[in-house]
Amino acid sequence: MATEKQGIGNMPAGVAFVGVLTILNAAATMALGGLFLWASGDAEVLGEVDVTADDAQLFGWTALILGAITLLVGIGLFRGSRFSRFLVMTLMVFRIGLDVFALIAVEGYPWIQAAISIGWSFLIIIMLTTSRASAFFHQR
Repeated sequence: MATEKQGIGNMPAGVAFVGVLTILNAAATMALGGLFLWASGDAEVLGEVDVTADDAQLFGWTALILGAITLLVGIGLFRGSRFSRFLVMTLMVFRIGLDVFALIAVEGYPWIQAAISIGWSFLIIIMLTTSRASAFFHQR
């Protein structure tokens, strides 16, 4: 019987991988939000991207808040939070649904992009639902 690779402590490697990706995504989202907030005060930059200062501020603050929530979810995964696991898996199911919808409803939607996105989402769901991952989340 093959054994699953060990992650951090008793955390399965798949859970650690998803947790790291979640935290990296949070950092990138917050950095983007910060850049938009910085750019909201520079008319020259805003002119290049065709965004108003109000829109840049709205997007910037929204990205910062979303990034902070994502960071908390990533930390929750590392701590074995079943709620964080539920949130990530629910978002992946929505992502699969949106990609399928886009393939059907949006003319010219690139099928390769949808296939990669759907495959990636399934992979994340699988990594969070292995028997070791389930045991990790239920022991907390």
